Parts: sequence; C-alpha cells; structure tokens
Amino acid sequence: MVKFKKKSLSGSSKRWIQRHYNDSLVLKAKKEGFRSRAVFKLEEINKKINFLKTNQSIIDLGSAPGSWSQYLSKKGFKNILAVDVIKMEDLKEVSFIHGDFTDNNVQQKILERYKIINVVLSDIAVNTTGNKKLDSFKTNSICLDVLDFAYKNLCKEGYLLCKFFNGELDKEIIKYSKVNFSVNKIIKPKSSRKDSKEMYLFCKK
Repeated sequence: MVKFKKKSLSGSSKRWIQRHYNDSLVLKAKKEGFRSRAVFKLEEINKKINFLKTNQSIIDLGSAPGSWSQYLSKKGFKNILAVDVIKMEDLKEVSFIHGDFTDNNVQQKILERYKIINVVLSDIAVNTTGNKKLDSFKTNSICLDVLDFAYKNLCKEGYLLCKFFNGELDKEIIKYSKVNFSVNKIIKPKSSRKDSKEMYLFCKK
C-alpha cells in the first residue's frame, strides 16, 4: 500500500492520493498502457449496450488525458475527433481540436471535420472543490451543454453517452433527455468509485 507523509498536504488530499495509487483499476490501466482508469467505464458500458461500431464518426468531448479515445483507437476505430480545453498527447487514428466545445468557432471546426456525427461521448467533470452542490451544478451545467450539442448535431439514430452527477440540475438533465431523445438510460458502472456521485446518461436520437 502506498502511503504519503508530506506535511503540506491536507488530510483529504492525502486520502485522495493514497486511494488513487492503491486503486486496482488505476494499477490495471497503467499495466495495460491506458492513460487513466476511465477507460474501464467506457468499456463496461459498451459491453452492456453495444452501441459503438468501428465505422462510426465519434466525437470525444473533454477528452484529455485521452483514455476513451485511446480505447477506441486500440479497438480499430478510425473516425475519432477528440476535443478539450487541455492539450492532449497525440493518439493513432485520433484527430484533436484544442478548445472549448461550447465555443461557436470550435463547434464550426467540429462540423467541418464530420458532416455526419454518429456518436457523442463526454466524460467531462469540473475539478472538485469539496462543495458538492457547487461541483454538481458546474458539471451538470456542462452536461446540459453536451446534451444540446448532441441534439443539434447527431445524425438520425445517433448515440450520446454523457457523465453527470447526482445533485444540482440532475432533474433538468433527465427531463431534457426524455423530451429530445427516443432512448434514455441512466447507468452507474461498477468501475466508478463507490463513493462517487457520477452517473452516465445514454441516449439515442
């Protein structure tokens, strides 16, 4: 077990670091060459729903560090466009746009790359502050932006998988998805940490 004794760290920071480095999925991701443990959430959800096909055009919003795009690339997907405000290291068969997907100029660049978008993925979550209401409000505000982007730009029978948090604005997210998409499923993957409020919303247009 990894332990940290640095006095400058707060108790919560020490607990997070210790939990992270002793996490079996963190260790598994590292062993298999993936950039983060988040890869196992996408893998698990796709095994359950089987919505990802290699011929699809896929947008990975909030992609950095890139484990979801990396997973798709390793599985033989070739039409992947990753987008993030944080720069991401290059991946085989993955194009990257550095910017905020809510910006009109960035959205224009996305639509120039793909005339038809089959899948929108989003694992976006803001950096947590410890204020659960504020954290869920910020992350879920972005989720609503993702829903709006997907509704406007997905092709007929396109798919959306988006992270949200239980808490502020979650009812608005569910309502929007029910009004604008034909299929709505809420998923809590086993690969999510037990104490995490994160959920995933799967939709079909």
